[in-house]
Amino acid sequence: MEVIQAVKAEMPGDMPLLFRISAVEYADGGYDIDHAIELAKAYKAAGVDAFHVSTGGEGPPGEKKPGNYPGYQVPFARKIREAVGLPVIAVGMLEDPLRAESIIDSEADFVAIGRALLRDPYWAAHAAFALGHEQTQTPIAEPYRVAYEI
Repeated sequence: MEVIQAVKAEMPGDMPLLFRISAVEYADGGYDIDHAIELAKAYKAAGVDAFHVSTGGEGPPGEKKPGNYPGYQVPFARKIREAVGLPVIAVGMLEDPLRAESIIDSEADFVAIGRALLRDPYWAAHAAFALGHEQTQTPIAEPYRVAYEI
């Protein structure tokens, strides 16, 4: 809480503070979504403006295992958004532009597509094409293909 407050005090007033939070820890004895929601409420009170919601990462999975399918982390983002009333960024294999677009607004305010951009630096242009948006500046060599269909 003190770190969040100190960081917020140094930031420009119109700059949002985004906080990446792990909603569930899969290690045996790790915390669950209810604990993450309590943390998110405290972090909001300290000055956080939005949450980037992921899961795991703080220890090897134990009895609980993470999903391994597109959108498996999205429900956690939705639960945090509903509980704290702040914008959230959802993650978790959201390479398919149709899936990503369907998540925005209904379950999250933003989606993160980091690995898709590493594989395809023109992902945004390919996604725009797949969603029927007009081409702007980047030429598209071929229509976007969903990663798991290749």
